[in-house]
This record gives sequence, C-alpha cells and structure tokens, in this order.
Amino acid sequence: MKINIKEKKQDKWLLWTVVFLVALGLPMLLIASSPEVGYSYFLKQAAKLVPGVLMLLFMSYFNYRHLQKLAWFLMGTSFLLLLYTKLQGDFRWISIGPISFQVADFARFSVIVFLADYIDKNYKNMNQFLTGIVFPVLVVFPVALLIWSQPDLSTAMVLMAIVFSLLFVGGTRLVQFSTTVLLAGSSFLIFALNRGNYWTDRIVDFANGILGIASSDNSATVFHATQAEIALNQGGLSGMLGAGTQKFGYLPEQYSDFIFAIVGEELGFIGTTILIIAYMIIFYRVIQIAKNSNDIFGIILTIGFGLSITYYAFVHIGYVVGMLPVTGIPLPFISHGGSALIMNLLMIGILLNISKAQRKLNVKEWRPRIGT
Repeated sequence: MKINIKEKKQDKWLLWTVVFLVALGLPMLLIASSPEVGYSYFLKQAAKLVPGVLMLLFMSYFNYRHLQKLAWFLMGTSFLLLLYTKLQGDFRWISIGPISFQVADFARFSVIVFLADYIDKNYKNMNQFLTGIVFPVLVVFPVALLIWSQPDLSTAMVLMAIVFSLLFVGGTRLVQFSTTVLLAGSSFLIFALNRGNYWTDRIVDFANGILGIASSDNSATVFHATQAEIALNQGGLSGMLGAGTQKFGYLPEQYSDFIFAIVGEELGFIGTTILIIAYMIIFYRVIQIAKNSNDIFGIILTIGFGLSITYYAFVHIGYVVGMLPVTGIPLPFISHGGSALIMNLLMIGILLNISKAQRKLNVKEWRPRIGT
C-alpha cells in the first residue's frame, strides 16, 4: 500500500503544554511535603526527567510505524513481567540494579500499541462482535487482571476504559459496544460490592456522600476526601503559596495520589483552573493530530496515548474534588512517579512524531468516530 508522507512541523501547542506541566510538577513536589521529604522527591523526579526527555526527543524523530512490528512482543513482555511480579508476592515494581519501574506503566503503553496494530489490520471487520470486541478483550484482559491482582484496581479500570474507548473509535457497533460495557460495568460493581475489601468501602462511602448519608468516622476514604476538600477550600481563589498546612501529615500521599489538592491549596482556584485547561489543550491537540491523518495505526495510537494521559488526569481530579470514588491514580507530569513520567513523555514524543508527518492511506471506507 502506497504511503504519501507530507512533512509538517511538530505540534507546538502540545509540546509547550507538556513543558509547562513538567515545569509546574517539579516545584510542586518541593511544596507538597516537608522541606526534607519534598527535596528528596524533587531530586528523584528530576533524575527521572532526564531519561524521559531523552525518550521524548528520540521518539519524536523515530518512525512510529516501526512499533507495529513489536505489538505482540510488547504484549507478551508485559504479561510475563506482570506474572513475574505476581509470583514474587504482588509487587508493582521491578528493580534492575539502581533502575526500578512500575510494570503497569509499560503494560499501558503495550496495550495501546497492540490495539492500534489490531484495529489497523482488522478495520474492515471491526463491526463484527467476535473481531471487534471479543478477541481484543480476551487478549488484553489477562494483563488487566494481573494489574488488578497486584492489587491496583484503579489502574486496571482506567486501562480497560482506554481499551473500550479505542474499540469504539475503531468501529465496533454501538449496540454491541454499549451492551458489553454495561455488562462489564455491572459485573465489576457487583463483584466489588461483594468482595468486602477497600474498594467496597470506597464505593459505599461515595454513594453515601451523594445521598447525604453519614459514613463511619473511621473510614480512611472519608478521611482522605475530607482532607482534600479542606485543602481546596483553604486555597480559595489565589492560594496560599508556601503557607499550606495539609501537607504536614493531614493529607496522605499528598505528593502523588492527592497532589491536585495541594495544587488547589497552594495555587488556589486560579492555579487548578489553569492546570485543567492544560489537560484540555492536550486532549484537543490529540484530536486535531488524529483528524489530520488517515493512517489508521497512527490515529488509534494518537487517541490511545491522548486518552491515557487525559483519563488519568480527570480521574485524579474527579476523586479529589469529590465527583468520583477515591482511587490511587497519579496526576500526569505532576505527581511523583518516575516510570509514569518517562512513559508519558515517551508517548508525547510519539504524538509529536505523528503530528509532523501526515500519512495518507487509501482507506476511504473507514472513518473513526472523531469527525472527518
């Protein structure tokens, strides 16, 4: 199949928005904890930023279509690494000498590459139930299940949300898609409520909050949500930069799972609004990059990477402000986490690469659900 390549400039809006987020994230780690602890997190994140930037630069000039040849290899490697961590005792991290990384971050990347390759090769049959939903879900589900068992249910849920979103964009029938998502969501809810673990408490506490029913004072979920609300309220309009108090032992995991609350306390409503706008810009630029190409692999890759970043962002923000049950999702480019930072920057590098080369393929009969 002939490919016509028209070189364009890289998407500057996407690049500079990410630069802004990274530049904001590093000092927020200093602010989010006591000086001694914050300085340690700052140094660790800055050290991981170096390979992250190098990966971004390399991938921005690397022909992303070569990734298609590695799709099944990446999936197999992710499965084996997750299985290894499970056999070692439900660890989320793998350490090789001084280098450590969270396997779920690598798995997230692998799943998106696999689905982009799969949809590219099967786009004519994506409206069939077995091809469009059953087979790709069966391939991805063992990976999601291993992430769930680490235990990291939040990441597994976001991963499956990305999977179903990409299958929908890829051409699955709306009725089949809606039925599958409804059944999957209902099954998860029933399973979680009957499991009797921390996720049951989170769902019940969230439902009680919506219904105005008081939850147990000993509930960790209620405590976390309450402290996050206090942080946001204390921030007011313009924040109290350097004078915030929630970081001093009141708000757990304030440098990762609840860092948006610290941003709200330190930078106020103005700061959090700017942060939300930055993620909206990333999502908008992702859609524009996808719409400017008819390369199916590139389109699905673009949407997958874009959703990976924005889903994480808005789930994190959603539970901090009380719109979603409390989870443990990091805020992209802001929260502490070296492997997540490196993987997100790698994805941005690939998005920049896709944005500068418009590849036209003869696939007029296929159009994604992102407009034409």
